[in-house]
Amino acid sequence: MIIDSIQQLQDIKQRTLFVYPIQKDERPHNVANPIIGLVMIDTLTKQSYILSISHPEGIYQTNDLSFLKDNTIYCYNVETFIYNKYDTTNFINVKLQYYLKYNKSYEVDPLPILQQYTRQYQNCIKINELIPLYKHEEVARQIFNECWIKELQHGLTFYQTELFNVFHNIEKQGLKIDTQPFTERFGQTFSKVEDKCYTQYNYYTATGRPSNRFGGINFAALNKEDNTRECIISEHGILVEMDFNSYHPRLIASIVGYDFGNDNVYEHLAKHYHKTDNPTKEQIIEAKEGTFRQLYGGIQQQYLHIPFFENTNNLAKLFWEQFTTQGYVQSPLSGRRLISTNYQDINCYTLFNYFIQMYETESNVLILKDLFKMLDDDIAPVLYTYDSILFDLPKEKYNKLQSILHKVVPKEFPFKLKSGTNYKDLQ
Repeated sequence: MIIDSIQQLQDIKQRTLFVYPIQKDERPHNVANPIIGLVMIDTLTKQSYILSISHPEGIYQTNDLSFLKDNTIYCYNVETFIYNKYDTTNFINVKLQYYLKYNKSYEVDPLPILQQYTRQYQNCIKINELIPLYKHEEVARQIFNECWIKELQHGLTFYQTELFNVFHNIEKQGLKIDTQPFTERFGQTFSKVEDKCYTQYNYYTATGRPSNRFGGINFAALNKEDNTRECIISEHGILVEMDFNSYHPRLIASIVGYDFGNDNVYEHLAKHYHKTDNPTKEQIIEAKEGTFRQLYGGIQQQYLHIPFFENTNNLAKLFWEQFTTQGYVQSPLSGRRLISTNYQDINCYTLFNYFIQMYETESNVLILKDLFKMLDDDIAPVLYTYDSILFDLPKEKYNKLQSILHKVVPKEFPFKLKSGTNYKDLQ
């Protein structure tokens, strides 16, 4: 039913509700896309309640959602509430629940009327105001029936608080752009809001590594060879990129207790590959290529005499034994479980790589969490791409950032810094 009085809001207090936010349009970024209504479903009675915030169909309208604080809220699209400055303390992220249980994202088919209106009114950016509230209720009920999971999943606390907050804090910064070349390169993209473009991190991936694309732009794979990256410029003075050295081998080494010290990882391994104390440049390059083959494809018998590979192989076998006997492998950082029933045709080293990519993301979240505690407001992480982080800051604060990074980043993960006024010309 559509709520038409404040008394009806009082009547649904202290219930467990599934909440589906209706945004003004499906296409703009959350930073410029207000909530215009809510569909709320009582998880016990299955009764639905529709509240208009600014949807024109609502007779009673309010943007005061404080009544939700007395309820247990299972929320779809929690990020929309955060961008609209609503309190989400008592919210449980429905999308995360589904992902943590099934290791995949939940996808809902768009309404036919939404597709029709989007084609018909291409320049209109408030399509959801044109769609009747009962149609939005249909979508909400489908999601509730297919996606809602009552039992809290392993890893939810870490992903909903630590991981979600870290990536939200990066995403909301936006990337300062040179508007004319950006528009020439990307056209009229919904990622652009005034003189910034906005990314959107997707955490619900099979590997555990968040993807990052929005408005037709893949921010995790911007072309390095053409002028694409020149469009991204500094807002405060300079861009500084922190890039981890040999990150995956060092992450694995940190788990298995192997110490590369200050050595170049691939030079260190080349000494073992070629049984020499002075490997050539070609042998080091060959060692890098060979190491990736071993780590991602499975370690061959002929390399098990190398201590790092022996320890890695033992760890991969341990994970596989846990996976096949107890039915899951669990992250020591988040508690998230990779559950065997969610995988088809998986082998020991595919599982190992999923674990390492999950572990990489979670490790980086903890590093970023500590960074946010120490950084000034004008030193902002603005882009995350797996083994690198891009910062925007005043030029005079370069040394301060460098000092903070050396305090926060564990010593077993060396990194290098590059800086410049745009994202392409970093030196």
